[in-house]
Amino acid sequence: MKRFIRSKLILVLMLFVLTSACQKQEVQKQTWDSPPESSFVRENGSIPPGQISTLARANIDPGCLTCNSQNRYAQNLKPNSEVSASRLMEKLTPYLKNLDPSQKEELIEELEDHMMWCMIRAVLIDANNNNFGALVLKDKYWTDEKGNKHPLTVFRIAFTPDPQGENSCYRSLLTEGHVKHVINLYDGEMFVDDLVAAERAVAEELGASYVRTAELDYGHWRDTIRKHPEQGPEREKATQNVVRLIKEQILMPAGEPPRGNILIHCGGGMHRTGMIIGILQKAINNTSMEEIEKTYRYHVGYRNESQKSGFEQGNLDFINEFKKEYLNKR
Repeated sequence: MKRFIRSKLILVLMLFVLTSACQKQEVQKQTWDSPPESSFVRENGSIPPGQISTLARANIDPGCLTCNSQNRYAQNLKPNSEVSASRLMEKLTPYLKNLDPSQKEELIEELEDHMMWCMIRAVLIDANNNNFGALVLKDKYWTDEKGNKHPLTVFRIAFTPDPQGENSCYRSLLTEGHVKHVINLYDGEMFVDDLVAAERAVAEELGASYVRTAELDYGHWRDTIRKHPEQGPEREKATQNVVRLIKEQILMPAGEPPRGNILIHCGGGMHRTGMIIGILQKAINNTSMEEIEKTYRYHVGYRNESQKSGFEQGNLDFINEFKKEYLNKR
């Protein structure tokens, strides 16, 4: 009798495997998840429970997404880049005899900067730390070709190392995540032209639109905010640029209602992405600043005051001062 019951259970299990549309990616189901807004505690380095309920509300099967919520921010990137630049200078010195001290100092700074961005790409992107998250916007929807309404979901990730790969996180979001508009927020010095080209190609292949905000006149808002921490004309202009970005790229892409879900990312999915998500949480979902801060801290890899990783208080300050009414103004 026990053998018969066991055989039945095995048969049921096999049928489930055979009928699961995304079973080939089941191994990813255990690692893609990102925390719900009320659970951001890491224990022994593990990832908190995922946003299963969030995706359920958006009618998306998490087992079909090949993304993970891992994020890394090496504390020693800056000192390591300085050491690397110094060693490079030692090797180059015999060939740079004609440089005066100020020229050598300038060259060292350029080498340090170059080495740091190379390391950042290796740590954040090439290691496939997707920093995945999903946010369903309150009372916002998109309509499919059959006239069915779906909750508008904004996905967040970092750059991924192989956007064109068959099982890449990026591709799975455009197919199984029903993403029809991609917003690349990155506006830094890391070399990512190859990744941008690959993302554009996949978006075009799958019928999604693609925007790199650095190519728009309002795309350089974050550097302005960092350079102007106090209130003033420049900071106000940056705020209005963020308002334009949200209205023109998330709420009404190309002046039309969304055709599907939205994907946003920057370099590591931490700062620019975290600020836009925080503003969406506050201005549209009426999320408390306490919860917004938990979300932000999680995605920058914050653990405690001695291990802040990518945490920047200025980013939270900007979210906190952003008024909900800004998005309602014409």
